Amino acid sequence: MAVSNFPWYEVVEGAALEQGDILRACPIMTPIPELSFPIADNETLIDVQYFDVIVMTQSCDLVNDKLSDIILCPHWGLTESGKIDPSMAKKETRKAIIKGYKYRYAMLDEWKDEISTDIRIVDFGRIFSLPKSFVSQFAANQGKRLRLSPPYREHLSQSFARFFMRVGLPQDIKLPE
Repeated sequence: MAVSNFPWYEVVEGAALEQGDILRACPIMTPIPELSFPIADNETLIDVQYFDVIVMTQSCDLVNDKLSDIILCPHWGLTESGKIDPSMAKKETRKAIIKGYKYRYAMLDEWKDEISTDIRIVDFGRIFSLPKSFVSQFAANQGKRLRLSPPYREHLSQSFARFFMRVGLPQDIKLPE
């Protein structure tokens, strides 16, 4: 089967969500890191930042309405990713991400069509959770958006799982020489 039969993305619109949906400039509320305790009555507690995010929650859970919150991970364009992590500017780092050696990150290919995107770096080290109803409404207001297609969606999901399933042992096995 020809590679062109496996496009990376499809264009979708509406409130229905699936794993691999890409949302641009999604508002994420985060606690102010420099809070002083006890918290004063008039102190600002949260900051709103805007991230391009990808839905990581399994599609089956979204479709069957099995949860009230959705897991999202941020992603950046390849050129701007160097500002997030300076090692991203190195060709070796980018190759390591593609091969799955840098577990914290995954790479998504560019798309030049009705909606375009450059190569993206997904960061599993920052995970956000928002109410499903909010994300659905936000998605509906985005108009046309990209959705990661199989098998790339499953590859992203596997990369996400690999990041979390790592087990660091306190002591390695010492083999006899």
